[in-house]
Amino acid sequence: MMSDPTSPPSYLGPEAASRWHQIFPTLDAAQLALLREYGPLRSYKAGTVLYKEGDRHTPMYVIVSGQIAIERNTVDGTHLIATAGPGMFTGDIGTLAGRARLADGRVVEDCEAIAIDEAALHTLVVAQAELSETIMRAFILRRVQILEDPLGGGIILIGSRQKSDTLRLREFFHRNAQPLAYFDIDQHAAAESLLERFHVTAADLPVLVSGQDQVLKNPSNRLAADAAGFSPERMHGKRYDLVVVGAGPAGLAAAVYAASEGLAVAVLDANAPGGQAGESSKIENYFGFPTGISGQALAGRGLSQARKFGAEVAVPVEVMGLECAGSEEPRYAIRLDTGERIDARAVIVATGARYRKPDLARLESFEGCGVYYAASYMEAAFCTGQEVIVIGGGNSAGQAAVFLSRHARHVHVMVRGPGLAASMSQYLIQRLQAAPNVTIHLQTEIVELIGDKELQCVRYRHAGSAVQESAIAHVFLFLGAEPNTGWLDKSVALDDKGFVLTGPALPSDRWKLARAPYFLETSRPGIFAVGDVRSNSVKRVATAVGEGAAAVQSLHEVLSFQSRVH
Repeated sequence: MMSDPTSPPSYLGPEAASRWHQIFPTLDAAQLALLREYGPLRSYKAGTVLYKEGDRHTPMYVIVSGQIAIERNTVDGTHLIATAGPGMFTGDIGTLAGRARLADGRVVEDCEAIAIDEAALHTLVVAQAELSETIMRAFILRRVQILEDPLGGGIILIGSRQKSDTLRLREFFHRNAQPLAYFDIDQHAAAESLLERFHVTAADLPVLVSGQDQVLKNPSNRLAADAAGFSPERMHGKRYDLVVVGAGPAGLAAAVYAASEGLAVAVLDANAPGGQAGESSKIENYFGFPTGISGQALAGRGLSQARKFGAEVAVPVEVMGLECAGSEEPRYAIRLDTGERIDARAVIVATGARYRKPDLARLESFEGCGVYYAASYMEAAFCTGQEVIVIGGGNSAGQAAVFLSRHARHVHVMVRGPGLAASMSQYLIQRLQAAPNVTIHLQTEIVELIGDKELQCVRYRHAGSAVQESAIAHVFLFLGAEPNTGWLDKSVALDDKGFVLTGPALPSDRWKLARAPYFLETSRPGIFAVGDVRSNSVKRVATAVGEGAAAVQSLHEVLSFQSRVH
């Protein structure tokens, strides 16, 4: 007797169990009949493996009869996620983009299923609104379920919190919503046996092991993504109407609007969707979310939307430069860190800004081992019950301090200026002032970091006072913003701080066409800049999203102008 396909697994908490009907919904006869228009009906014998963990470009299977077991491989053996029966379907959000499967699909009872390939699935989720809602919700919730699964599975990371590359890899997988089973050599007894099992030593840490037992010693983010199957496949020579560089809120918004209007779109990001906003524990002043939303959740929704409409979101891919490759009609060639080149009729620069690093000796040696540039649950776990310092007076610093106050014994917020009102939203200031374990230190700065392999204490100075020392081993940096424009190599006009100039702010000698530049257009026709990377932009998520959408309207003007001229 097979398990009841409608029953949630026992490990799920009450909240997840209550929405099991959304994670694995059962379609009715009319919906199944409609889906037959999008793929062939095929028969499979019991024991057939439809797909393995790590397989790319696999169909979504809609079960008409029989049952399919969805299973993941863990360090302790095979783990059953669900048994899908008639009216149910396979896949998760990665299926839309041809990314690697996170589980095996095995027929356990002779089965008939509709096999809907990638292209047909894209057509389906755009053309069929009601079905699209059901499918997309299920895909998103399945990814959440796998991420929250305490039994783990898939990619294994063996590391040590004393090595900064361990945190780099953990954050990389976390930011990209990729499941990861982590074993710390100093905290998990199983870590030693795993080192022996995969023939590596503590000197090799961090070690990443793929679902196919590929062993990587301290891999780059790109090699890690390749092993996990969520990096893009070969892009060399591909042509797009629009290439968006940067997958923060501005870049993802541009991709959603452009792809939904039928343009061929690629989005490239060196790290993860969401940009700086993706690292926010909770954004409470974004329109439409009165209870707040985490930056990662917002980025995940934007990513799902972009892929729903067919945009290629490629992570991790770093753009090394661009050049005008057109003779009559302007066309841009984008050079990638892989050595590949892709072509675009237009480009949107949405690379945002990065936190500025203070001039402190040995700063980089403590990064990931006491000095952090994000405040997620991962970093919070390092400092539970301890004192921490948050440096910065902007909203990112305020959000981080509020979040950390729920985990740390005490949070010290240090700013060089005389107050917070000029750079931080009032609701965050009130939240900090009301927290009993938060102290705000004005006109204060750290002058020295002290420690061996990990940060052990800091020295700081208040204006006009002597240097003081405190045994605080965790410092969170949220200082100012430096634009990510080095890759542009001055191919577009920048202001004196390195931010991209657009529209009316362009110097007259940098604009060569008879027509005026369109809204958000740079000194190069057909290249736009949006979000934090743009000169004099408002550093807010809502503004970035609005600019991403507005740039697409200007993009249409450019493409229309090119058509009229040529």
